[in-house]
Amino acid sequence: MNNLSRIFILRWLVVVILAFSVVVDSLQPQMLSEQLSSRLVSTKWSVRLDVGLQPGTWMPKRYPGWAESGARLVVDADIEFTKDLLPENIQGESLVGPKEQTGILRVNHLGDSSTKNNPYNPSTFVSEMGTQTVKFTDGGWCIKRPTADVRNAEGGRIQPEGILAFWLDCESGAIKRDVEIFPKMRIFFTTGVWDDPSRLEVLESEYKEALVDLQTIEEKTREARTEAADKNWFDQLRDVRSMFVDSEEYERLKNRKEELERRSPPKSAVKAENGVLLAPNGSLVVKGNPNRPKWMPTTEYLILGTFTSKSLSS
Repeated sequence: MNNLSRIFILRWLVVVILAFSVVVDSLQPQMLSEQLSSRLVSTKWSVRLDVGLQPGTWMPKRYPGWAESGARLVVDADIEFTKDLLPENIQGESLVGPKEQTGILRVNHLGDSSTKNNPYNPSTFVSEMGTQTVKFTDGGWCIKRPTADVRNAEGGRIQPEGILAFWLDCESGAIKRDVEIFPKMRIFFTTGVWDDPSRLEVLESEYKEALVDLQTIEEKTREARTEAADKNWFDQLRDVRSMFVDSEEYERLKNRKEELERRSPPKSAVKAENGVLLAPNGSLVVKGNPNRPKWMPTTEYLILGTFTSKSLSS
């Protein structure tokens, strides 16, 4: 290779590196995003992890013998959704959300975050070996706003106000019979969230209005059928036309009612003191290829189990 070729290649590499740097810088704004002003911020919850075999999981294929006995490992952790963004030296997770919109999730610190009175309180569970201690470390969280229906933990179609995703790391690992959370395993949580109480009031009002309109059409149809026997053929024809119009309106209202039901929180949703609601349960997954280099995207996730939530005093 002659000197002219070397100079050309070096110049090309410099141009590529500079262009890449500009793109990366444009994707890393460190600012408070709209979702970090959510009412979920500063709320505290207890999550109960229920780890074991789930329909569709590939955990036993990746880890032969895993949970084949049907045992379950249940352990609690206390979490807080903070308004602080992930530090620049901590990598984000695409499954959770954009790095620049990911906040810090504090785990097992129930003290006042503005003071040093926030000691770490490890999680525990009971196995055949007695009480076991589990150490979780802080993670990250983000809310995505869905524009179409998604599947909940039971497989039903819903469209919550937000999809809440977060992760924490199990530094110590945990074992109960043949169910294991491996040391340093990153666990991802996903569930529905409704963090705007005023929007929920509008949803409830629209739902009640749709119910009243549906009941009005049903009563009108029943009355028309009862009176039809006493009318001549011309009046009956007019009633049929009217019923046809009402039928179209009824179908529209029925679809509207079902849409509002998918967008509304379930009756068993868990409520915080400030009105934020979480779905009663959610899913747990882990990376199927945890040893893949961090700069490479993860293409596989394995179902680890499910979890439930309980609001704690803020």
